[in-house]
Amino acid sequence: MDGERTTLHPPIRARAKGIGMVFQDFRLVPALSVLDNIALAVSTGGWRIRRRELREQILAVSAKYGLAVNPDAEVWQLDLGQRQRLEIVKVLLVPGTRVIIFDEPTSVLVPQEVESFLHMLDLLRKDGYGILLITHKINEVLACADQVTVLRSGQITYQASRSDGLDGDTLIQAMMGVRPLQTVTKQGSSEADEARTVMEVQAGVVKGNHGETVIESLALTLRAGEITGVAGISGSGQRELAEVMFGLRPLAAGRLEIKGKSVTGGPQAFMAAGVSFVSEDPLKESVIPGFTILEHMVLDGIPARLRGAGLDWRQIRSELTASEEARALALADPDRRADELSGGNVQRMVLARALIRRPDILVISYPSRGLDIGTTRTIQQQLITLAEQGTAILLFSEDLDELFKLSDRLVVLAGKRLVEGGRPADTTPPEIGHLMLRGESA
Repeated sequence: MDGERTTLHPPIRARAKGIGMVFQDFRLVPALSVLDNIALAVSTGGWRIRRRELREQILAVSAKYGLAVNPDAEVWQLDLGQRQRLEIVKVLLVPGTRVIIFDEPTSVLVPQEVESFLHMLDLLRKDGYGILLITHKINEVLACADQVTVLRSGQITYQASRSDGLDGDTLIQAMMGVRPLQTVTKQGSSEADEARTVMEVQAGVVKGNHGETVIESLALTLRAGEITGVAGISGSGQRELAEVMFGLRPLAAGRLEIKGKSVTGGPQAFMAAGVSFVSEDPLKESVIPGFTILEHMVLDGIPARLRGAGLDWRQIRSELTASEEARALALADPDRRADELSGGNVQRMVLARALIRRPDILVISYPSRGLDIGTTRTIQQQLITLAEQGTAILLFSEDLDELFKLSDRLVVLAGKRLVEGGRPADTTPPEIGHLMLRGESA
């Protein structure tokens, strides 16, 4: 740095050199306020926190870059987009910060928020900050990058600057190598009235972690072979609804039926009824520390094979490596510990596990988050194939393009309500975006 060879390990040394990072999985304490979280990051080791001064700094930086961060808010009440903006303010307020690394920053943002985020990057650049943007999204690279480096399997495969001319097809080729980019194809939407209802919620009320009403008057029907896409601005109740549909969160009121029978138990009862679940944060919620990929796959994935009094791990490993899902998703070595994997490889693991099981009902959140374009298209095609085989899929995504590409029917979470969005062929992304922002029929 500054023309001199330097070592940036451990992280405290990088921080001293002026390098900050906004992680894909946020470093926040939910039980504390925004101000207290920032105080933990900017503290210089003294016993006293100048709260009034820090509050003014938060408001000033927030206003300058259009971040709308409220220092008095409780972090547990913030949606993902708001938490990311908090992380950005936190980095900016660390004294001496001059380089900021963003790791997959738009994976938690809706399209309207992405535009604001890219504008903020431009403001930071004009103020002299160096920006390192880690992303799989080609359109973002083309929109804001001055220089581009493509990594594949730990190797640099391409480098270029804006003055050289940046081309999306060239970047995709550098990312994919000789592997052809799969085309996602979907047959016409199934006729909902003819499909069999496999899961239904009537007059549901969903409460948050602190007893607040998140969704009221919930009515939702899932049908065999149909992909129901759920759109909504982050924090509109997606997590809570997904947890209800897998028994992780009970309905505060109303009735939930699977295949015509009322189900009120926890995840075990839902799994027994044929439901699989991919959470929005598999790195924190789907990984058991110390367990290998292979051991994770036996949990709601590959059927356990017995050998004497124990499991036949050789047979289980053989079935996993031979599975189409593991090959298609380029699953890592089955004997690797899952807690040592990157976020993208954890995502591959939990998706492969869900697909291998071929459940009757799949509740899945943000399947393409943090994945390259090739793997994203593979997953999208596998979800379509799974639905064609009869699985009812409830798909949560903040990527409207993904929802329109995969869904047979759209619903929108906004204003504590779940409203019908229609079939993708009968509506447009701007109309769905209007429902997301307004919470009412267009």
